Amino acid sequence: MLTERKSLESRELTLINEIAKVLSKGASVDNAVDEALKIMYSFWDVRYSFIALYNKDLKVLNITHAFGLSKEEIERGIFRKGEGITGKVFKTGIPVVIWDIETNKAFANKTRIKEKLKENESFIAVPIRVGGEIIGVLAIFKSFDGKESVERSLEVLIIIGTILGMFLRLNQKMTEERREWEEEKRILTRELTGKYNIDNIVGSSPAIRNLIDIIEKVARTDSTVLLLGESGTGKSLFAKTIHALSERKDKPFITINCAAIPEHLLESELFGYEKGAFTGAYASRKGKFELANGGTVFLDEIGDMPLSLQPKILRVIQDKEIERIGGDKTIKVDVRIIAATNRDLKKLVEEGKFREDLYYRLNVIPIYIPSLRERREDIPLLVEYFLDLYNKKHGKKVKITPEALKVMMDYEWSGNVRELENLIERLVVMKDDVIRDIDLPPYILTTRINKEKAVSNMPQYIERTEREKIIEALERTGYVKSRAAKLLGYTLRQLDYRIKKYGIEIKKF
Repeated sequence: MLTERKSLESRELTLINEIAKVLSKGASVDNAVDEALKIMYSFWDVRYSFIALYNKDLKVLNITHAFGLSKEEIERGIFRKGEGITGKVFKTGIPVVIWDIETNKAFANKTRIKEKLKENESFIAVPIRVGGEIIGVLAIFKSFDGKESVERSLEVLIIIGTILGMFLRLNQKMTEERREWEEEKRILTRELTGKYNIDNIVGSSPAIRNLIDIIEKVARTDSTVLLLGESGTGKSLFAKTIHALSERKDKPFITINCAAIPEHLLESELFGYEKGAFTGAYASRKGKFELANGGTVFLDEIGDMPLSLQPKILRVIQDKEIERIGGDKTIKVDVRIIAATNRDLKKLVEEGKFREDLYYRLNVIPIYIPSLRERREDIPLLVEYFLDLYNKKHGKKVKITPEALKVMMDYEWSGNVRELENLIERLVVMKDDVIRDIDLPPYILTTRINKEKAVSNMPQYIERTEREKIIEALERTGYVKSRAAKLLGYTLRQLDYRIKKYGIEIKKF
């Protein structure tokens, strides 16, 4: 009997030693942990085992590593705090042994593995601790013969859980340090290329460097500038930069959105009016050109300027003079014109929708603002800039993983920098720690899926995308399921099924 006991103790020590060796080899986290579970099978005949780690964002335990379980069984392994034996062990920190799995109602069977178990297989779950913190649960299904001590096995499993906890936390710290180092590197890169960042223009790509060189030269002149480019590329920012670098920087910079102001009001906004010029004109009023005297007028969306007003704009550019509505006096104005459009003005001229003489007056110095797709290398710098901006605004320290950044660099950004900025602000508001690739909106992840046609885990991406859309709909509707179902196009029954499938927590207000 003594010899058999020593033999068992020797096997258990060998098991712990082999797991420690695997975790110290420097392999990837996933491979090392999976190998540790295989060793338990080899040395301890543990046919099924899993590790469930707590997800702070979703507030659930997810099975992250398993041995003997199918992909479907792993995906079903989602536990709330206190749910089932796994959830209770995580919540209380007390190890649990279940002998009668078949009849014990406390065993939730979330993975639906019960049907595969032998009659004499028991379930043991222990907390994975790091210091005083519980980060997950280690669980095994094991048969015991008369020679093995359940108490001794429980002790061994607690030791293994502690080793795994230390390993996972160490790798988490290394990942965070690596991320911080990459962040410092990006900041350093931004500082080294600081001469290309003027007035919040962020980027170090050849396209941006060339653009800034042009702007610095143009700013010193009084020439009319036409900014061309897609919506959201930052034409307004570049217009302000030209003004800020010019000799007019201490004078007004006034923006007029030619598309946003109704046609019948645009003329009075631009040129002002005299008292009594029309019903409601109880006093004379200066227009934008008079108010901008000595400074710069930015005509945004000039392609939408009504034909009836185009001759008057031409007069301002050519003769530097205007007339108020209802007035007969010529007023001299000293303004620089910067115009911008995302439309093809030359095509509009050919179609008779834009005056040819005005086009040539505006097109003195055309400057093309590249889309974000044409300067993808600037995306990391822009992401870093907006993260810093909105972290300060909302009092947070949200970071981003390299995987999420890679997805962003692959996306087409039809809305350009404006779309990117809006996304980062939304993510900073919604997240508290790290932005991961699964946190990105479905349309961005879908783009990635389309590009990676041979991706083997496409079902996972689709499910993650669906889960994200459901959570977003629930948040928008204040977790009223009937309204969320209508928003998503599901029946209430279909939504309930998916909420249970993905382990989505329904918040109470």
